[in-house]
Amino acid sequence: MRANLVTGRKGVSAFEASASSWIAATRVLVGLLLLYELAFGGWWKFNSDWIGHGAGEPLADRAARAVSDGTYVWYAAVLEGVVIQQAWFWSNLAVVLQLSFAIALLVGFWARPAAIVGLLYFLSVFNMGTIRTSPTFGVAIGFLLVANAGYHYGLDGWISRQSSVWARRSERIASFGSVPRSWYPSIAALAALVGLYYLLTIPDRGYAFADGLALVGVELTVLSAIVAGGFVLAYRGGEPTAIAADGLRVFVGYRLLHEVFVRVEPGVNTLPGWAPLDLQQAVFADIAAAHVTPVGSFIEIVVLPVLSVWLVAFAIVQTAAGIALVAGYRTRLFGSIAVGYLIVLIALGFVRLAPLLLMSAVAAAALGGRYASLDAVSGRARAPASITLSRRTSTPLPARYALGVAAVVLIATGLGLGIEPSGYDTTTGPISLVMVGFAVITLALGLRDFVEPQQAAPLDD
Repeated sequence: MRANLVTGRKGVSAFEASASSWIAATRVLVGLLLLYELAFGGWWKFNSDWIGHGAGEPLADRAARAVSDGTYVWYAAVLEGVVIQQAWFWSNLAVVLQLSFAIALLVGFWARPAAIVGLLYFLSVFNMGTIRTSPTFGVAIGFLLVANAGYHYGLDGWISRQSSVWARRSERIASFGSVPRSWYPSIAALAALVGLYYLLTIPDRGYAFADGLALVGVELTVLSAIVAGGFVLAYRGGEPTAIAADGLRVFVGYRLLHEVFVRVEPGVNTLPGWAPLDLQQAVFADIAAAHVTPVGSFIEIVVLPVLSVWLVAFAIVQTAAGIALVAGYRTRLFGSIAVGYLIVLIALGFVRLAPLLLMSAVAAAALGGRYASLDAVSGRARAPASITLSRRTSTPLPARYALGVAAVVLIATGLGLGIEPSGYDTTTGPISLVMVGFAVITLALGLRDFVEPQQAAPLDD
């Protein structure tokens, strides 16, 4: 059994080998957004409140608020007995861990261990009510774990092709965390029980969807069901990377529908949804005032005068894409629509949730649809998306360079204009430029058809 020329690993399925560019693109986007969260995000941590001997106050305050809001009894005991008492330690540890796995995922070095640490990190804070970052980063990192993302145009793949002693030692670390197939049914059953637990806790909170902790129960019920179903499919012989991509597909579809029908308070940290028109007008007016001049003028001249039409169009697109992704109907088409829609929202100034969903939407659109979907029944979406700009086997080099230059210009311009940490409402324009730049990098990596037909390992799924 020979090693795949792209990943450097033996036993790689044909699907995973042909999906390398999309896996790498998702990995890079996750790493970039993790670093952005550290430097500028809602929980930005490059400051003395999070690092140093006097650190810990924001973490202690957030933990205390979760306890007062009525988080789960067992979790409240952990927060009061462990976290709050030693907040300075956990605060510094959080910064070190997030920086470490962000860089590791970005460059693809020891990506599996980094993904495991990242998953544990976001799961540990999920019950505090962090309903944006924890689930969105969690599912994307989970996909990277399953897809062995470091081997796809990352340092893990390069190191695995070396023959030195240090390379073999690094390979053992990079492959850490593999689970025997015989464990899959037990893991599926455990995930189902966890989901049932969180489902049964939802009525205690009165389905108060304005309550972040109530949404934690909903999110973890959905995610547990996805995990349980994924392990069942894998145990029955399904291709793990494709199954993980379909997990992303269901999650993105669910979140699109959730933001339309459940969230009724608009803001730059959400998606438009069906909120009242007067509230939406106030949000778009604030975005226009804080955006870069061309986009701000576009919103004032083109969007605000007929905002109701735009909102109906947004709701139709978001609803149709959400339903189609959950059902797995024409995943390539509606997944691409979802990706384009999220990028449009980011460009308009919805710079919090939209980029986080984009992490999963890209892989879902490109790789999803093979399992638990209408596409699987009809035979569609059997291979990864392969979009090129010519009849060649890859996107032309000048076009890739142009996309790379455009991304660098957008990011540099946004950073040059100045970004205020947690300043989603005040520095919307610069943040939007940076996020669009991230999206361009992601698409430039994914749209490149790196794998030639003869390079894929001749293994059936």
